[in-house]
Amino acid sequence: MLCAAGWLVGLAGAGTPAAGQDTQPAEADSRAAPTSQPAGEVRPPRSILEMRRLALELGFDLEFDRRDVDYDYRNPVPHSAKQINRARRLEETLGLNTAGSLFGEQFLLYDIAARYGLTQEWFSESRPGPDEDQGSDGTLLEYDVNLTFLPRGVISGNAYAQRLDSRVPRMFQPSLDRTYERYGGGLSVNNAKFPMRFTFEHTWDDLTSRTRELSDDEQRGTDMFRYEGTWQISPNHALRVDYEYNDRHELYSGSRTRYDTTRHYLNLNHVLRFGPDGKSAWETLARLQDEAGDLARDNAELSTRLRLQHTDSLASNYGVQYLRDSFQELTTETWRGEAGLAHQLGQWLTTSAQLYGLQQQQDYNADFCEWGGVLNSAFAQDNAWGRFSANATYNHTATETRHGDRGGIVIGESVTLRDPLPAYLAQTDVNVWSIVVTDAGRTRTYLPARDYVILRMGRYTALRRVVTGQITDRQTVLVSYTYRVYQDYSLRRDRFDFRLQQEFQFGLTPYYAGSFQNEDHNAVRYLAFRERDVNRQRVGATYRRRGWSVGLEYEYNDDALDPYQAMHSNGDVVLWQSARNQLDGRGTLSHFRFRGAEELEAHNTTLLDLGCSYRYLLAPNLEANASAFYRYEDDSLNGITNGVDLSAAVDWRLGYFSLRFEAEYDMLDLPGSRDGDMSFWLKLKREIPIISKGAE
Repeated sequence: MLCAAGWLVGLAGAGTPAAGQDTQPAEADSRAAPTSQPAGEVRPPRSILEMRRLALELGFDLEFDRRDVDYDYRNPVPHSAKQINRARRLEETLGLNTAGSLFGEQFLLYDIAARYGLTQEWFSESRPGPDEDQGSDGTLLEYDVNLTFLPRGVISGNAYAQRLDSRVPRMFQPSLDRTYERYGGGLSVNNAKFPMRFTFEHTWDDLTSRTRELSDDEQRGTDMFRYEGTWQISPNHALRVDYEYNDRHELYSGSRTRYDTTRHYLNLNHVLRFGPDGKSAWETLARLQDEAGDLARDNAELSTRLRLQHTDSLASNYGVQYLRDSFQELTTETWRGEAGLAHQLGQWLTTSAQLYGLQQQQDYNADFCEWGGVLNSAFAQDNAWGRFSANATYNHTATETRHGDRGGIVIGESVTLRDPLPAYLAQTDVNVWSIVVTDAGRTRTYLPARDYVILRMGRYTALRRVVTGQITDRQTVLVSYTYRVYQDYSLRRDRFDFRLQQEFQFGLTPYYAGSFQNEDHNAVRYLAFRERDVNRQRVGATYRRRGWSVGLEYEYNDDALDPYQAMHSNGDVVLWQSARNQLDGRGTLSHFRFRGAEELEAHNTTLLDLGCSYRYLLAPNLEANASAFYRYEDDSLNGITNGVDLSAAVDWRLGYFSLRFEAEYDMLDLPGSRDGDMSFWLKLKREIPIISKGAE
């Protein structure tokens, strides 16, 4: 190793320029030489390999985890049981990191970090029945390689390869071990008239529990090729082309359920700007998506939109769209047209109006015809006390259904899951077996019972997240499903939303917001239909001062499906702040009183979230931080839930030594089960620098 280090040092010897130093031909250097230089002196040639940094790293990592699970079950009589999982892991590693250039900075730049080591693991499980013990050993390889070719050339490129071992922390649940692999590259054509880029990337993401809990395991991988190009016809005229090939594989949460999808996606976007300052624009979009495999979705769209800026304060827009969408062997075709006006009165009043109409035809499903309009007004004005603002929106929708004996389909409905409220789907009589839930980017598919539960409220259907699943509180998901339409019907919906608030200069902001919805449904023989009328009122105030804020809100929701009243309070505060210390705290408290409906019992729910974080800089090279979160939920129907999430870490660096100690405790106490996890990590590293030119 010392011989190799000496050889590398020789390559990056005294003749090697510092990082960032410009390189010139030999004759240019000769011309720039002082006149006092002897005529016969020749400067040494530059090194082929320039190394700005080269260092070795010795590492020692120790991990310990204990997970206790208490649960109740009936087999054959009610009793309780306990399961204890323990895991230990030891790593001894040797790392190398280096950065520099090859044949000059104009040709190739590199940045490489690699780590190799030995690992030893021990697992044990105590449960009703025979205990289990298991040990294993192996090797560890971790790397991060980045190469950049011809960074200043007309044609430039890059290549990278990564393999990272890390942790994924989860609120109120044990962290997961993560192995992430990623490699790929790209080629760019840097042309002012037609810049282009070709990229390829492969990723593989593997999540496992340190306690070998199979319900936590997950594997996902993607192979992607992409082309991007923009033809800049003129400063105000451009055509952009995008093509993407994507091959995705997903094995979810240790189950046998997997999703494999292959996608081709082509997008053409044409933009022409005209008029004074280019404020008017004509934009045309054509896109095609072809998917094969599980949960495949095909669609094709052709749309055009014209925006005319008539004056500095008045603009109009017009649009036409054709959309064909296929999902799970169901196909819809939609034609849509719209037109609108927008007016700006000074800096204080913005008004817009939009009218639209659409017709949707579906193979083997019900057809729809819908028209409607939206009127919006927003006002904001400074006054002697601060700033007053208000906005109001009126929305009218009229829908008619034909061939109602076929059923209908909804693709990608956006739904936000918020504890403890159920999230209702827009359509009635949903076929529960057809529901598919994904994240907003359609990169993760969620499973029923594990991530969410389905609630039936008469003819309506709602979703509620599972606390121990992968969906987080207040996360927005996409839901696709089919639903039954027994007979032809028509529906009229009027909705009015508004909000008023005054921001006082001394920090107080009171507000009042309301939503009113009225539905008018024509009578359908032999089928009961509950019109969903909504009367939701919110009144509250927030008070903000330097370092803290508090808020209080009363919510009245007279929903025809699930009416309730609620009180919400929240606050955050910087309890202690100095050059070395900072302690922050925050909390929210909500109490819901659900009145109940025909299919729902009246019940109450109290939800409390508390959290704090602390950071202490003991010295420039010694830092400690800690955080604590607590959740309490008391539901008169479902019982009491407690969650605790504690973590702490200490970082110490002394010269080339670095030490990090982490501790984590998670507890989730649910009705009928209790899950507690405690983990410790100790990471010790020693860096051995060989070459370092950072100062230059």
